[in-house]
Amino acid sequence: MTLNIAISTAATIPHGLILFGRDERQRPHASRFAAGERAEAERAAGLMGMHVLEISDDTHHSLAAGLPQGRLFGSGKAFVPFVKAEMFERLVAAAGLPDVAPRVRAAGKAASAPPASGGGASDAAGAGGPGGRFKAPADWPGIERGCLVLACAGPLEGWFEAIVMYTKADDAFELQWRDWPDDPLITRHRSELGLLPPGAVQSAKPGA
Repeated sequence: MTLNIAISTAATIPHGLILFGRDERQRPHASRFAAGERAEAERAAGLMGMHVLEISDDTHHSLAAGLPQGRLFGSGKAFVPFVKAEMFERLVAAAGLPDVAPRVRAAGKAASAPPASGGGASDAAGAGGPGGRFKAPADWPGIERGCLVLACAGPLEGWFEAIVMYTKADDAFELQWRDWPDDPLITRHRSELGLLPPGAVQSAKPGA
């Protein structure tokens, strides 16, 4: 009797949700929400044009465990940060949806003069270390062209891998997101960048 009651109770517990979708630049976003946030999360998905995946089996739970926790705002929208393309593709498959806006990869993008950005001097040589590998700076003074570092995408977006493409005046750099090479270059000061473990940089491959 006790076992039957436990099973019955578990069956009535509402499931959490995963919100996922692409933004206007086709970048993938996803995050998880608790069962108690279900109604608000579904409303946010409607406002933001995102898909909703109910966390109802082991595959869904595994996917949710690898996602950041979402956050609901008073405006009715939600914090749904960037995710890796591979994770997004797994979510699309789990939901049984066609990915109508597949990721566009930039293969062999030419290194040209950087966009004008406030009169800073730049070093426009190609990025990358020996053998096409990224460079791993040992410390912040060691950051230079071709290094793979971490950069913040915005106050509510989180940190992601970026490649130092050009050096600028005033100890600043222009960087390319590693996973979104078609996005415009971003500018960050040296003090605004984070370092990756050398092993992670050495195992990373350009265009991977």
